[in-house]
Amino acid sequence: MRETKTLKEQNSRLIWTFFSFNVILYYLLTIPQFGKVADFEISSFVSVKGIWVLIVPLILFILNGIVSSDWKATLCFWKMKNPLPACRAFSKYVDKDDRIDKTALQTKYGTFPTIAKEQNALWYKIYKSHQENPVVKKSHKDFLLGRDLCSIAFLFLVFGGISMIIILRNDIKWLYFSFLIIQYLALVVVTQNHGKRFVCNALAIETSL
Repeated sequence: MRETKTLKEQNSRLIWTFFSFNVILYYLLTIPQFGKVADFEISSFVSVKGIWVLIVPLILFILNGIVSSDWKATLCFWKMKNPLPACRAFSKYVDKDDRIDKTALQTKYGTFPTIAKEQNALWYKIYKSHQENPVVKKSHKDFLLGRDLCSIAFLFLVFGGISMIIILRNDIKWLYFSFLIIQYLALVVVTQNHGKRFVCNALAIETSL
């Protein structure tokens, strides 16, 4: 029987595409400093006789490994302590989704916790009961994808942006740096929205039963 791919494995192709796009863009902008644009061949860059196909996943694995899950959440939600969205499940998000029956939740679980870690723990207990629900699973997948893309965008902003400022001697470097900032901020918003939806979907499913 064929094993079901994990959510991160299902997202791997999109992550690879995003990473490759940023690498190629970076490379294209630095070509004039080291050679002629006319000498650039996209087929050679992507394949390099097959080696590139092996190198990109390795680099991506290393980059993703540099940033822990907690730091990825911090980069997305801009909170040093308890950055996961479920840490605010009952103090914030439960009142912002009309699908959630707050009274039903309180009847079943009592007074909602106010401490961030306790909120996360209670939400996780609820989530585990519905983790295979298609709606919850899809929102979890989207959140993980956004989180990984956001962390990669941040790494490109820091390392790619700074190195480009040093390498390039024209104004293109500032346009590129601006692009990296916009890319990162856009993914922050996207990931935050998916994180909130993930939290709310689990609570909504719980109260609909």
